[in-house]
Formats: sequence, C-alpha cells, structure tokens
Amino acid sequence: MKLAAEKVPKKNGGLKTTAGVDPRKGSPMARTTGNILPSLAVLLFCAILGTSQAQVSPTPSPPKAGFQRRGFYLHGSWVMEHPFAVRKWSRQDFAKMFRLMRHLGFNTVMWWPTPEVAPMPLSEDDAKVLRTFRNVVDDAHKAGLECWLAYCPSVISKEEVRSVPWPERSLYASMQTLRLTDENTAKAYLGHRRKVLKLLDNADAFVVIDGDPGGYPGAPVDEYVRILRNDQQAVPAKRVIPCIWNGWGRDNKKGGFWTQPVAPHSAASLAALKRALSEPWELLPGRSHRDGWANGRVNIEVAEQAGLIPRSTLLCYEAIEFEPTPPAAVLQFDLIRKVLKEEGKFAGRALGVMGNAQQPVMVLPNLYYFARGAADLSYLEKPQDDVLAELARELGGDPAVLIPAWACLQYPLAKLPADLADRVRSLKLSTDMANDIPGGPCRYLEILAAQVESRRQLLEATSSHPADAIEASACLAKGAVALVKWWQVHRYVGSGRSGDPFRWAFIHPSQVAILKRYAKQWVSAYPGVAKLAAHRIGALGALSQDEAAKRLHELIAGAP
Repeated sequence: MKLAAEKVPKKNGGLKTTAGVDPRKGSPMARTTGNILPSLAVLLFCAILGTSQAQVSPTPSPPKAGFQRRGFYLHGSWVMEHPFAVRKWSRQDFAKMFRLMRHLGFNTVMWWPTPEVAPMPLSEDDAKVLRTFRNVVDDAHKAGLECWLAYCPSVISKEEVRSVPWPERSLYASMQTLRLTDENTAKAYLGHRRKVLKLLDNADAFVVIDGDPGGYPGAPVDEYVRILRNDQQAVPAKRVIPCIWNGWGRDNKKGGFWTQPVAPHSAASLAALKRALSEPWELLPGRSHRDGWANGRVNIEVAEQAGLIPRSTLLCYEAIEFEPTPPAAVLQFDLIRKVLKEEGKFAGRALGVMGNAQQPVMVLPNLYYFARGAADLSYLEKPQDDVLAELARELGGDPAVLIPAWACLQYPLAKLPADLADRVRSLKLSTDMANDIPGGPCRYLEILAAQVESRRQLLEATSSHPADAIEASACLAKGAVALVKWWQVHRYVGSGRSGDPFRWAFIHPSQVAILKRYAKQWVSAYPGVAKLAAHRIGALGALSQDEAAKRLHELIAGAP
C-alpha cells in the first residue's frame, strides 16, 4: 500500500535535533555548498593581487557526509548479571555509559526503564522508584546527550509483582496485554500512563513502539493513536515518537511472529498518525539487519512513501547486536557496513540513525564502528583490524592483545594463543574512555578474558580425536564446562527470571553448535560417553550430575 507523499512544511514544526539544526534543510554537506563560490572569489582576488594561497585564511573543510543524530538504545528488560544487564546498572553505571557514548560519537540515547512493571494503580513505592529515573535522565543531559524514554503501549505487569522489588521484576514473565476497547479499562490504563509520564517529564522525548511488546492481533489503529495522544496530553511540551516496527494490530501468532505482512499495518498507522497527532512529534521507523528477516526494510520504505523521512530517525535494529542473543563477543562489522550504506542515502534527509544492543558491554567494538560509521560514512570502508586497533589505542590497550580477544569467536584455535586470556587480564586501561565502561575497565577485561578462555577451551576439547569412551567423555565434559562457566559469568536467562537454571539456549548458538557436532560424532562412536561425561561434569562442580545428564541428553537429541 502506497501513501501519498506528504508536503514538507516550511517551518520545523517543533522538531528538534541535538545539534540544533533544522532537519529539513539538508545535510551538512549540502549546506556547505553555498560557501563554495565566495571561497573561489577570495582565491581569484588573491591571484589578481599576486597574493599566495598560503597567506589566505584556509576555508574550513566541509563536514563528512553522515547522520546528524547518532542514537543508541539501552534495553532495560533483559535478565543478566551486572554489568551485562542494563536493568542492574547503578546511577554511576548509567553516567559512565553516557560519557562513553559521547566518546564513541553518539549524541542521543533511548532508554527503556520498563515502567510497565509497575502494576495499576501506581503505588507510592513504585512512584518513588520512577522518580529516581529522573536522575539518570539528568546525567544523560550532563553528558551532552538527548535522552528519550521508551514506554510500551497496552502492556502492564500483573498484580503479583507488586511485592517484588523493582530490580527483580521481569516484564516478560509477568506481562498482560490490555484491550482498550473496554472503556473502563482504557480510562484506568491511560490515567495510570499519564501519572508515570509526568514523573519522568524531564526526558526530551517519549517513544511508543507499535508492538513487540504491546498491541494484539486485530487491534484497531485508533487504539494506538489514542495512546499516543494521551501521552502528548501528559507531556505537552515534549516530543512523542511512534516507533514503527511490528505493525499495530498485525497477527504475530498465526504461522509465526513474522509470517504475516507488516506493510499494510505500518502504512495504516502512518496515515492515522499524520491525521491525528499534534506537534511536536517525530518518527522512529525500525528495520531488521537484512532483507528476508523479520520486517526487513519494510517500515523505512513505508515511511518514505508517506513522506515522513524528514521527521524520522532510522532504527537499525540488530545491526550492532542480534536480539535476543546471549552475551558473546560477536563482531558484526559486515552487517553494520551493509545497513548504514543502505540507509546512507537518507543521511541528508532523515534526522538520524539509531542502533541497539541488549548487552552493550560485550559488543563495544560494534558500538564504536556503528557510531563512527554513522557520523562519517566513509569510515565504513576501514578494515576490521584497523578499526579494532584504533579502538584499542583509544582505550589505552595493546592492539596485539585486544584484537584477537575481541575477535576470539571468529578465530580458530591456532590463532588463539594459550596465554591470551592472561595477557588480557594483565592489561591496564586508564584512558577516560576506558574508565567510562560500565562496571569499570578491570571488570571489562575480566569479562573479555573469560570469553577468550571459554572459546579456547571449547575448541581444545572439540579438536581432539579420542581413542576411547573415557577420552571422549573427558573432552565432551571439558567443552560443556567451558560453556557453563561462561554462562556463570553473565547469567543470561532469556525472557525468564533471575535464578533460572542453565539451558543451552542461554549460550550463543554458534558455540553450542560446535559442542553439538562433537557430541553427535563421539556419542555414536563410543556408547556410554554421555553418562561418563555427566559424571565428570558433576565432579567438576559446574552442574549437578543429574542436571548435567539432562542437559547432555538435550544436546545430543538436538544435535544436527
């Protein structure tokens, strides 16, 4: 469905950028073209007088072609250990992250503090927690960032979480979806939402996703518009930003989450927003990291057809880190390059771009490359190792140590020195950028070293050719323990609750696949290997013997 192109209004219409630039007046490169003729006139005048070019004040070089706004989304819902989980950050951690973002080149942060975990009606205890989030917003401002808050529509936690301390509440585990077709429910929910927003009204903007989570199959678009207009009334001086991602009202259950088309729903939403929203408002159309996956580029295409790119920040979801995914040192430079090049054509028209990661500590190199590439699209041509070496130097570390550590999941065993983890731990990172890593540079290096150890031990275990069942079980146990120990560092539990037991789904699938292949090969060669391996894992204390036996059975049964 194509929408008629919107005529661009002459005035800014309340839009605001961090740099204070009217987003509808083109890119920095376009604005500098007006200075070319005066510069040529000066040079010609100097030539006539016989003045050398060296005596003329140099004309500043035009800014590099890139996006004015470079944003990053901090997802506060995922359950992991500190400092992986944003939900477990202290105010100091947030302040560090904001300063780190400025070092990297970001100028906008979107934070989802999961206000949805506060049941209705809003208690004074929950209101007190929400008020503390104002301090985090203030710290973002002190770091020179715009700060947006995300608040999902029509979802809220059940009453059962009210007695649970806020940091221990899991939205996904306690969430219920409300249908505002019932007027009593609508009034209660919208009133609750207004109270929450007023407690957080020092934020610069409020983002409302169009589903995932939020909404339900068949939800009328008027319901989405009503929520957005409610938010505008709650914070009339601030921008409300619809996030176009899921397609409001799309059936995300029939045949799988992304099997039903997104475009008709997104197009209908945009048409309704253009009719119903008052200024100021912007748009956050979201795309997936590649075509044929999830929603591809559909929402950006629909926004372009609707003439809304000039008020859009393009959300490049999963370019920096796939979601959901367990913490892992995964480099995604190829995806970042691909996505930013595809959207680079909008650098002079769109307000900016935004990336996301559910655990930013582990993918610091990806954040660095995304921010640098978004600010200067020519930076995307830099080879991976050159980028990593540059980042290592900015952190004050040795590139010869940090490059293989960051790339450890890409390297075979032969390229991972036996002492690499120890060399990572021996580094001293003392630059301002390093000191601003949430959790601190020492903890960061310990985490990176633990990932290197896990990878090397897994490859050592699965590279062997055992002569009998005893050797095979020892190798299988070693590989399993390597993965379990890494999980014990980050404790990711997907959409579950803190304290959930270990599952293979809590480890990055690329690493589990290696162990699966090895298990399939040697369990079939030597009967009894799994039982012996479970005994060994229990003896090593990584898991109980019974739990190890269950996990190995699942691993072998699901082996490719």
